[in-house]
Amino acid sequence: MDLKGRPLGIWLLAIWCAAHIIPAILVSAEASGWRTFAIWLVVAVELAIAGGSLMHWAAARYALAAQIAVHISIAALVVWAFVFVAFAWGLHVSDAPIVASAVAYLLLGCWAFIYLFSPGVVDYFSGSARHAEGLRGGLFAPR
Repeated sequence: MDLKGRPLGIWLLAIWCAAHIIPAILVSAEASGWRTFAIWLVVAVELAIAGGSLMHWAAARYALAAQIAVHISIAALVVWAFVFVAFAWGLHVSDAPIVASAVAYLLLGCWAFIYLFSPGVVDYFSGSARHAEGLRGGLFAPR
């Protein structure tokens, strides 16, 4: 499914990547000196990855895959910590929302990682003729 000539999953991943800018900007408001520079550098890299994924940059795809792998690793640690604490203290109804939201984020990260290596997305980033033909309308395009 395409949105403005780009797969919908690419749009979702670009928005997900750009959403990481918000906490970085909030942290930079409290920091000073080299920390502020480092945080704004992270903001610039996040914007480059998000924009690059919409502009067919192969380097953005690999940077996004690395970022997703790190997020999956961190989310998996958080999920196991929540699940361990929840079961150690007895699983209560109040623990279910935090465990469910962490598992949902983990599943989103797993989907994103698998999606980045699907054949259609590989064609999208390689700029192949097969993807370009799909953007022109495929069978219904005037010849």
